[in-house]
Amino acid sequence: KTMDLKIALTNIAERWKYKMDETSPGVFRLDVAMKQKDGSIRYQYVYAWLIKERYQGKDAFYFNSRCGEYNLNLNLYQMMKESSYCTYCSVIITTDKRLDGSPCETVVVHAIQPVDLTSEAILNEVIWDIATNADIIEKTYFGGDSN
Repeated sequence: KTMDLKIALTNIAERWKYKMDETSPGVFRLDVAMKQKDGSIRYQYVYAWLIKERYQGKDAFYFNSRCGEYNLNLNLYQMMKESSYCTYCSVIITTDKRLDGSPCETVVVHAIQPVDLTSEAILNEVIWDIATNADIIEKTYFGGDSN
């Protein structure tokens, strides 16, 4: 039986008290709370949805979190070095749209999990990995919590 993404994400959200909503049919947003060393809490949105035949003809769960809009002043060398902390995820630049609908390129932390090769426990790790890495990149290169 194929894993139901909504059920898996709901279980994860309830376990960790993440706020979760379905922003459009089949697209889920988790507001991941991350406790900092100083006791404060930072939040990072992680989005998830199913992409049919994404991995070698097989369905995959896709996850991402926006860090900020790409620009020529970014230190991509340092950002790529820092991306070595990623375990399940990777840092990419993708074609995107601004809130006003105009095109842009966005730095995103994403992960792709083939449905048949994953579990709820792995998805839990994927979400945390994306959220923490996206938060660090956003803080370091985009000056805080803009996405």
